[in-house]
Amino acid sequence: MAKPTIAPYGATEHRAAIARGKQTKSSPTAVLRARYDADSEHLVLELHNGARVALPVRDIRELRGHSASELEGVEVSPARDGLLWRSVDVGISVPGLLTDFFGSAVHAQLGSAGGRRLTPAKARAARANGVKGGRPQLARGAN
Repeated sequence: MAKPTIAPYGATEHRAAIARGKQTKSSPTAVLRARYDADSEHLVLELHNGARVALPVRDIRELRGHSASELEGVEVSPARDGLLWRSVDVGISVPGLLTDFFGSAVHAQLGSAGGRRLTPAKARAARANGVKGGRPQLARGAN
């Protein structure tokens, strides 16, 4: 087995890491504040872009089964891209969490809107396919 090596870390790498950290802290999904609302049983996030998002804890697998007092101990990670519950040893990526809740719906809506968009090239292609009898069918067995 080869001996593991440590990647070099000098001034250049340090400057690049600082730049990445600044970019992460100012991304639209960067969390400024997070709290657990026991009355509604929601995790409330205030994001860098001004949005406030309330997510039902029952739909967050990592948080199910924990008491309100445990969930109230939520902390925002130093990079503002994660949530930490030290008392129950749970950490969650905010971009991942938001994608889990909204990603598929947002992607489907954007794809649908893009598919409806009519451009001159699409109009020409549709007319050409219409003259040929419509959109060509896929060959059997092709996916």
